[in-house]
Amino acid sequence: MVLRSDLLTGFNNKLFEIDIKNVDGFDITLVDNKLICNLTSKIVKNGFEISGHIINTILYDCDRCLESFCNKNIINTNLLLSNDSGKLDNQNYETIYFSDHKDSVDLTKILLEILIIEIPFKKLCTNPCKGLCQVCGINLNYKLCSCSN
Repeated sequence: MVLRSDLLTGFNNKLFEIDIKNVDGFDITLVDNKLICNLTSKIVKNGFEISGHIINTILYDCDRCLESFCNKNIINTNLLLSNDSGKLDNQNYETIYFSDHKDSVDLTKILLEILIIEIPFKKLCTNPCKGLCQVCGINLNYKLCSCSN
């Protein structure tokens, strides 16, 4: 939750830790269930610009061997909080309507959406992952099997 008063005074490289344990609709596992962001804000015409990084360690299951592994992600983000609906189609920013009558804005869902968009299509524990034997199911990264291919 970001308060309007914080946006009006501005912040620089402020660390946000957001608990995502109870966020519905997002199938993602973060280490410690915390969404971590380092953000900076400034006042712009008709709103506020928030820029910075989403810094998280995501737990994945490898698509080849099914082993769990962690991958640290640092994602640049640019948000525009605007009270002008004409600014909502800005190509350079993720834009959120922020009414002059609101005292705060919850960025959790938009930050999670940005994080999810960056998840790789193919999740591999290592590039040379050998996967599982199709016959016996042994993890070929650790042991060779005697099955005929």
